[in-house]
Amino acid sequence: MVHSKSRHDERLVEIPHFASEILGNTRSLFVYLPPDYHENTERRYAVLYMHDGQHVFSADASGESWDMHVTADRLVAEGRMEGILIVGIATVPDQRLNEYFHEHPNMHLAFKPPFDGDRYEAFVIDEVMPYINRTFRTLIGPGHTAMMGSSAGGIVTYNIGFRRPDVFGHIAVMSPYFVKADFDEEGELREIPFYHRYGTHPKLRMWLDMGGAEGTFMEKYALEEAERLVADGFVPGEDLMLYLHPGAGHSQSDWAARAHAPLLYFFGRSGEPEALEICGDEIVGVKGPDKRINPVVTYTNGFMQTIMRATYTVLDPQLLEVKPDGTLIAKSPGTTRVIVQYGGCTADKEITIVDALPERVNVTVTVKVPASTPPYPSLYAGIEVKPAGDGLYKGSAMIPHGLTFTFKVSHGFGRHERLKPDSGITRRSFVASSDQELYYEVEGWET
Repeated sequence: MVHSKSRHDERLVEIPHFASEILGNTRSLFVYLPPDYHENTERRYAVLYMHDGQHVFSADASGESWDMHVTADRLVAEGRMEGILIVGIATVPDQRLNEYFHEHPNMHLAFKPPFDGDRYEAFVIDEVMPYINRTFRTLIGPGHTAMMGSSAGGIVTYNIGFRRPDVFGHIAVMSPYFVKADFDEEGELREIPFYHRYGTHPKLRMWLDMGGAEGTFMEKYALEEAERLVADGFVPGEDLMLYLHPGAGHSQSDWAARAHAPLLYFFGRSGEPEALEICGDEIVGVKGPDKRINPVVTYTNGFMQTIMRATYTVLDPQLLEVKPDGTLIAKSPGTTRVIVQYGGCTADKEITIVDALPERVNVTVTVKVPASTPPYPSLYAGIEVKPAGDGLYKGSAMIPHGLTFTFKVSHGFGRHERLKPDSGITRRSFVASSDQELYYEVEGWET
């Protein structure tokens, strides 16, 4: 049965208790209908399928809303995109990672089974899609069918896209969970790439992105996969779009802020290059970790992408060299400017070269919690912190230099601290630029 999500909006509908014989469970499907759906009764529409459907059009206790209906309505009203259907497939409590992870050997290096991604894939293709196609006026075929997901929803989108390009012709892989990166008991970083690479070039248009403040969801993981996709035959700017989003964290609000770009890529018009900015690292050591810059071009229709290959001019080449992929090669201490051009736009950035930068910096985090807080085994505050007595939690980690963390203190997935509305703080943030000790006080917990 189809239910209107709101008496005032017959274009947001919910299909509650949608049963799956394949998975043996039920969940809600949430469907957005384009503005002219009820008036233009002969027209059929392309479809975007999205994971974590409970957050696609509204917020709940475990996360904010992507507000995809607001974004799609705006793009259609402005003439930037054709009307589409958007289907949000809700998760089932405690089954999210099971369903979003496909079975393959690499998975066992990082997580414990079961891995039900194969069955979830069949559920989407063999149960959800036939129902949507029977119930709504849809266009059929991979050219009219897209999938989008973030984090673990990004990796299941990646897998389904490469396994079934006969069904999905467009995939948006946002902040993908490609690598399990965390810190061991000694605070040393552990990185386990657990995703399966296909090494193929199917007929598929792919959007791939990562934020610059996602902590251990590092930009380099998306960039490394983008380079591998190019080696497989994908062409940047054509069937592959990469976007490294400066300052973005790992949350629904961050994904919502850039979701318009893959919509334009799949179903709309990007426009013409309008502005260019060189983002990324501003300081590099002659000795120390690799650093790179990130040239981001924005377009007249609001689209944006990272330019994977560019020609750079360095004003003082005795100090610095910049490779076409943005890698900085420091030669001698000093300061110089880097200039890049693309699509008629020009940008420049000052880069400081020092003798050396540390590969890792030591960050210690202490969190004070309210007296009413249950005895949680650990909290997350950028890094994991554990009970230290007197209402305190504490932890230390050796973090790669320059890594940025944006977060709320949490005691589990979707279980965050409550920040004061009048504090002006919506999230915590720190940059691992040097050894440092940080202190946070939790006022209360969201309910």
